[in-house]
Amino acid sequence: MSELQERRVVACPYHIAREHLAVDLGNRAGSKTPNVLTLHAPLAGAAVTKNVLVTIATADDPMHFDQPWKVHWTPEGGGPYPDFDGTLTVRADEDYHSSVLELRGDYRPPGGIVGAAFDLAVGSKIASATARTLLDEIASVMESSYAAAERAKHSGPSGGGS
Repeated sequence: MSELQERRVVACPYHIAREHLAVDLGNRAGSKTPNVLTLHAPLAGAAVTKNVLVTIATADDPMHFDQPWKVHWTPEGGGPYPDFDGTLTVRADEDYHSSVLELRGDYRPPGGIVGAAFDLAVGSKIASATARTLLDEIASVMESSYAAAERAKHSGPSGGGS
């Protein structure tokens, strides 16, 4: 079993990021079909592209501080790629204006000893790239939504002439 932990700082305050994540992942969790995420991982001068099917469900935080989400992905069509099981949470950052998305979990490299050797050399990079792609996708939507809301607050009423 290999561990995976990736973090992404998001330009969005914690309380807003937490609400956004609840809405975004709540909608994804309610979906009857998995979300398709396309991985683009540069490896040794070549690009690996693979779709993974992502399913999301609510999870429990025993401390009742954060709302974690269960995340599972599996390679579309199978192949020599691992499945992943973990949790996604948003945490407060040191700065009020930002928060941190964190994905933690485990995957088992396929192929026994050969697969474990591949994981050490390349597979762990693919798993990390997949995690970063997922975090970047979520963070991008979150940051865009927050920036638009902030612009709307500061632009004042429009369309009215005095």
